[in-house]
This record gives sequence, structure tokens and C-alpha cells, in this order.
Amino acid sequence: MRRPGWRFWLWLAALASLATAAFDPRWTLPRPVHRYLAVVDITQSMNTRDYHRPGLPNDRIGFVKVSLEQALMALPCGTELGLAIFTHKNAHVLLTPLEICAHGAALRDALRAIDWRSAWAADSYIAYGLFDAVRTARALKSGVIFFTDGDPVPATARQPPFRGKPGQVKGWIVGVGGLVPAPIPKLDLEGRLTGYWRRADLPRSVQSPRFVRQIRREREGLLLSRLHEDELRQLAGLTGLRYHRLTTPQALTEALNRPETAEIRPTALPLRPWLIGLALALALATLV
Repeated sequence: MRRPGWRFWLWLAALASLATAAFDPRWTLPRPVHRYLAVVDITQSMNTRDYHRPGLPNDRIGFVKVSLEQALMALPCGTELGLAIFTHKNAHVLLTPLEICAHGAALRDALRAIDWRSAWAADSYIAYGLFDAVRTARALKSGVIFFTDGDPVPATARQPPFRGKPGQVKGWIVGVGGLVPAPIPKLDLEGRLTGYWRRADLPRSVQSPRFVRQIRREREGLLLSRLHEDELRQLAGLTGLRYHRLTTPQALTEALNRPETAEIRPTALPLRPWLIGLALALALATLV
């Protein structure tokens, strides 16, 4: 009786690998992972189109969403991410932190659905929103990533005191947008550009004398928006968060994966991709 050749054993090993992969085995080991609540400013100024990188959205909200989605695919399994939106004075949680490998599809769907049309108020008080996001993250036992251009309306809003303990919640304030003022698009409910916001479009409640003088200096009465980096750095120092300016998705991923915001936890790593890859390699070896 002829003994099976080496190709038979390779095929058998490939089938065994596929059969094992069907049970979705996992290997648990301690590794540095992260737990974040990502909060996205969805106020009108975040529609400003001042990103100019090929193949990426030019509006601030779109650039944030693509950058965060790329981070989702690059951060290590075991990392957990929640999503929230900010406008007026509050951060509203959409999803509490979920493990990014097991729930990646749900997180991406929720992230893509974030939109300026979900705003429940036209004005934004950045400090109030940030402090609320920090309190919410603390309750969820997570860090925080707060995406904003720091553009306040009204401009004379008084900053509230920070009543938390600086550094108790780890994370990032991510500055979004350019340093050169740019006009704020006015969009219809279909997302089509219909013009640009002007001072006359704002309610009187936010037209303080100081704000009116500021707007009069702007060209043609347009409302212009820029990244208020100095103010965001001050808020970072006040809360103990780190500051990062959003320039590329890759740089954001590197910042979010830094060891300062990580903790060592037992993490179940999926072995299925490796087993499928091994089965494919064994099957190809039989063709040699």
C-alpha cells in the first residue's frame, strides 16, 4: 500500500487549521490597551473646509471622522472606544466604550453617522462641553478624546471653573482646523452649500458689543473660523489632558497609542486570521 505523500499531509494540516479557525480560538495575554470616549464637536464651525490633503475630506467634521476611523483599524485589539457628540454645553453619549476588534463594524457605522444636523443648539461653550465630557468619561472609567476647533459662540462666554482633579482623566484635546480664518459654510438639510454664515444670521443673544466689533473687522461681514489653539492648550493644562493638533490620521493614531494613556490588561487576541493565513500558505505549498 502506497504511503501518503507530503502534499497529503500539507492538505491535512491546512484543513486542520481551517477547522480550528471555525471555533474562533483566542489567546489571552497581558498587553497595553486603551479605553477612550471620543467626543466630536458638531457645531457649525466644524463644517469649515480648511483641510487640503489629497483623498481626504476637506471639512473639519469629515476629517475627524476619517482620522478616527483609521485609528480604529490601527489601535491594538483590546482597546475600547465610545462615541459622543458635543454642542452647546453638553456631550451626548452615542455609544459607551466597546472593544474595537469585536465591535469594529458597529463603531464605524456610528462614527460615519455623526453629522452637524444632530446639533440641538446653535451655539457652543467649549469649556462647559469639555468639562462635561471629562465628567462623563470619568463615570465610564475611560479616557477622553475631545475633538474641537475651539471656536466659541458667543465669543465672550465666561469660562466656568474646573471642579475635577487635573490628570484624573487621561486623554487628549484634539485641535481641529487651520490657523488661518476661513468662512463657515451654510448648508441645507441635504448638505449642499447655500452660502456662508454672516453676523446678521446670528441671534441677538450672541451679538455682544465685543463680538460685533470683531465681526466688523472681518471681510464682507462673513463669519470666519480658525483653530483657537492657545485657548485649547490652556484648557489642556487646566484639566491635565494632552493637546494634539489634528494634521494627519497617522499622527492621530500615534498619539492615541502612546503608552502614557495605556493600561496593561489581559487581552484575548483572535487567532482566526493567523490560522486562516497558515491554511492558505500550506495549501499554496502543495502547488510547488
